[in-house]
Amino acid sequence: MAEPALTLRDHPQIIDLISVLEQSGLQKQKEEVQALVGYIDGMEEKLSQMMDEMKEMRLEVGKLHDKGIRARCSQLADTVEGKVRQTKVMVSTAKENLISSAKQMVQTFREKGRSALCHAAQALHIPSVLSRMGRGFAHSEKSMGQLAVRLDSMREELHQAGGHIKNAGLALTGKEPQESKELSADKGVLAKLRSFVLSCGKVFSEMERDMALTVERINGGRSSVKTELQGLRSAQAGQRRQAASKEQAR
Repeated sequence: MAEPALTLRDHPQIIDLISVLEQSGLQKQKEEVQALVGYIDGMEEKLSQMMDEMKEMRLEVGKLHDKGIRARCSQLADTVEGKVRQTKVMVSTAKENLISSAKQMVQTFREKGRSALCHAAQALHIPSVLSRMGRGFAHSEKSMGQLAVRLDSMREELHQAGGHIKNAGLALTGKEPQESKELSADKGVLAKLRSFVLSCGKVFSEMERDMALTVERINGGRSSVKTELQGLRSAQAGQRRQAASKEQAR
């Protein structure tokens, strides 16, 4: 059994960096590093949980009897997993970069002293790193919303097709056709897949929100990136409403 990956806060290079920042009296820089470390550790935990849930969802999709529906659902699941993996790569890259930078910064401190360490800490541009990650989460959330709309369309399509087939059978036996029953929102594998997609979107939204709060805390309550992301989220919400209206009009 593989050992669990070492969290960033427990990594020797990070421990050393936080220690020398504290020794040097660079409290603000220390808090910024700790904020980024805590954020990355939290993201890794959430993404790991999402991948576990993804495996369970694939088992559900595999239970579908209709090969065509199973293939379409598998494609959607592939898209979801691709977004999760893409986010994992982004977070892992930020983690590896911070570990590498931490090692260099500690060495810089030992060779050149406090002033050089201070400049190196500022060069990390932690708020900017968090901002880029937040934009990635916002786009992933948007993708989940689009997938949910596609699933709604697919479920309605299959529901209507099933009703037509049933009525055709009734007609052959001389019975009156029946009105299509309302589609149940919480039944079937497609409904479970839709719920999972929306759950992933919610997690991406939480990651984005946590990022904005972390940047705001670092900036002492001033967060231009928060305003930027709020504008992006409003635009995306409008796009999702338009897409939903188009699907309903079909």
